[in-house]
Amino acid sequence: MSEEAPVFETTTGPVRVITAASLFDGHDAAINVMRRLIQSSGAEVIHLGHDRSAKDVVDCAVQEDAHAVALTSYQGGHMEYFTYIRQLLDEAGCEHIRIFGGGGGTITPPEIRDLHKSGISKIYSPDDGRKMGLMGMIHDLMGTASEVDLIADSRIASLNGPITADDMAKVGLLMTLSESATADEFQTTLDKVRSSSNDVPVIGFTGTGGAGKSSLLDELMLRILRDNPDKKICLLCVDPTRKRTGGALLGDRIRMNSLSNNNLFMRSLASRGSGSEISANLDRAIEAAKAVGFDLIFCETSGIGQGSDAITTVSDRSLYVMTAEFGAHTQLEKIEMLDVADLVVLNKYEKRGSEDALRAIRKQVRRNR
Repeated sequence: MSEEAPVFETTTGPVRVITAASLFDGHDAAINVMRRLIQSSGAEVIHLGHDRSAKDVVDCAVQEDAHAVALTSYQGGHMEYFTYIRQLLDEAGCEHIRIFGGGGGTITPPEIRDLHKSGISKIYSPDDGRKMGLMGMIHDLMGTASEVDLIADSRIASLNGPITADDMAKVGLLMTLSESATADEFQTTLDKVRSSSNDVPVIGFTGTGGAGKSSLLDELMLRILRDNPDKKICLLCVDPTRKRTGGALLGDRIRMNSLSNNNLFMRSLASRGSGSEISANLDRAIEAAKAVGFDLIFCETSGIGQGSDAITTVSDRSLYVMTAEFGAHTQLEKIEMLDVADLVVLNKYEKRGSEDALRAIRKQVRRNR
């Protein structure tokens, strides 16, 4: 009988790990294997894909308030890449975030020793793979990352006065508290840090899985920020937690090309057993975003079924994204969001059959209203 897999928990719930392949890497084959195994070990994996700069990784780690970053680098610039990420994290006040990496034979043993001395938690070598095995390396990473206490007293003490949307590290910590603190603890902290009492509009995005919600949201962000360069926008994006492992792939950042703008803050949330397409504490994350002065808040759900409309409970306006692949026209009569959405988007309109689908959707919406 195989040995039971270890369980990795932290003071705030599942381990949160950023995964990416380094800038100028030509593929993401290795990091895809690793992030699947990390997720299967119970982690919430915020995946960035490949060809990611140090700034991309650090901005993500700060906003997501991650326990660790796991990177692959096969392009030869690993010494500069890993040490620069460590430097940027330290400058952002995130010395606690662990950095893990690998690059096969491209990273030599002397270089690994130098990287460890510079503050990198662990660079896994081919020898480590032979000695520990693949899952051994993953469990080593998870064990080290789970030691990080995101709500240590020293960090909570930094939330002792008003903060604004510009202070991404503190906003990230506040979002962590929105998911992990008791109601009284969260409210007490929120009162301390509140810098705004404005009534901020909340826009909800929902739709079927694979309909293109994240891509559409990204295009919308590019246009809003172009026309309103001084506005601060918060994105709260939910993906489902796997019941069997407790892990989650929080992959919406892969589609987001607008996140390099410093006026845009994004937080990925896992449903964590909420039994819904939104997380149980999404309403608290929205309150946190309002309190620090964001001008506009967007919430994106995970993919939904025909009877789902949970986004309407937390948003002022809701948008339903769908494609032409909904089956027979009678299926439209079962979709709850066609009753309640303020806007309906037929995405991927270039696909065959979309014109017929548009006519059918328009008729159904008119019948419903």
